[in-house]
Amino acid sequence: ENTAYAVRLTNGADTSEELTFTTGIAEILPNLSFDDWYQEGKAWMPNASASSYVWDSANPGTAGLGIVPTTPETSDVVSGKAARLETMTAMGMLAAGNIYVGHFGNIAGLGAELDWGYPFAGRPLALKGYYKYAPKAIDMVKDPYKDLKGQTDQCQILVFLTDWSGPFRINTSNKEFVDLDNDSGIIALGQLNSSNTDSGYVKFTLPLVYRDATRIPKYIVIAGASSRYGDYFTGGVGSVLHLDEFELVYDPAELTEEEFRQVFSKVSPF
Repeated sequence: ENTAYAVRLTNGADTSEELTFTTGIAEILPNLSFDDWYQEGKAWMPNASASSYVWDSANPGTAGLGIVPTTPETSDVVSGKAARLETMTAMGMLAAGNIYVGHFGNIAGLGAELDWGYPFAGRPLALKGYYKYAPKAIDMVKDPYKDLKGQTDQCQILVFLTDWSGPFRINTSNKEFVDLDNDSGIIALGQLNSSNTDSGYVKFTLPLVYRDATRIPKYIVIAGASSRYGDYFTGGVGSVLHLDEFELVYDPAELTEEEFRQVFSKVSPF
């Protein structure tokens, strides 16, 4: 980290002019292993304590309704503990298990306000870790995804870097969400969606595809959900996603050639 490099790009016949860059700080986030949990009332919180608040979920809002979709897993794990996310229902509404870097805000109508993002200036190449998914058929739907009823549910894992001026306020009642395709504040993005039924944990490496390699991030978001469209109250009740042992990758040697090409596919002539 904080190392100066000079490189040239070549395709075998042509070579570019020399490019210089300095690597940034290899920042990490607490509890990427999902080993640390504590309870506030009935709500499980994915942090070591209230004074080390990095991760959150919808639990603070749903616990008062009698359900806790996101819980620590102690037996079916890769190591230590894992996060167990289950899609449930409360008062006739779907509540997907979720976990994200940020802070639960407030109950808003029939949904909630969530602040996504944690201060972060690192520029990792990828997120790696383990997940295991057991989806159900989608049996609860709302617009604009009513046509998905009967299809197999999907889980989602997201990681992205932004230079927002502050955390993004999501409002599920008003359908105010991050526009992953068009938000100009997003510097790099990686996402994984799956409807597979996994017999064991699946190891994944999720490259962060940079849209701009010159901007310095101000926030990072990592999020997982047991139902991809849970924010729209659409999913399969009983879908369960396990997450464990996440890690941010800074060393290109930890990526395959194809994964490394994906990282810079939108900002370089690869």
